[in-house]
Amino acid sequence: MRSEERAGIISVVMLFLWGTLIAEPFHIFARYIAKAIGYATKGLGDHSILAALITYVVVVAAIVLLQLLSQTKLRNFMPCILSAGCIAMLVIRGIFRSYVDYGEAISLAVPAIAAIIFYLTKFEKGLKWYTDVYTYSLSIALINSLLFVPVAKLNGIVDKILYITNYNDINITAPFAGLAGIPEFVWGLFLTAFAVLPIIYFATSNKRK
Repeated sequence: MRSEERAGIISVVMLFLWGTLIAEPFHIFARYIAKAIGYATKGLGDHSILAALITYVVVVAAIVLLQLLSQTKLRNFMPCILSAGCIAMLVIRGIFRSYVDYGEAISLAVPAIAAIIFYLTKFEKGLKWYTDVYTYSLSIALINSLLFVPVAKLNGIVDKILYITNYNDINITAPFAGLAGIPEFVWGLFLTAFAVLPIIYFATSNKRK
């Protein structure tokens, strides 16, 4: 299966699963990235447009970087590296807060064990899929924050229908609400259009199987 087909399948599946606990390890992955950016931009304020733009650029850059790395020899190590990185973040946060979220710990242990098993058994096809799940789950997290969250705010009924918005850890569009008289969801559409262009480009230009 070609990489662009794999990317499409994973994106569609993650889109439907994103608002459920099944995708919790990848919610945590996106959450940790968002929190790291939040700490770095803390001095700019919670509702700073500049902080929102930095978050937007960093997350898009992270997705593109993962896409590029998945085309190299590092792709077989990436699931182990990413899952280990999340566990390290959990430990560091636990040390600073003197508290460990055991729910998060269990959620992160499952993909870490799976990644180790895939690597030790040299299940390269599984590792390719696993790498892409991390990559495109982050893109779903971004699209959720840019597109579905602002749309859900328009109407209470829409909010209930779009269960995908139950898990949103990346806050970008809120500071743009009303800027230049433009509604938040319009800004979300605009930012989504620019975000998906490089993601689709690198997904379709990837020649590996």
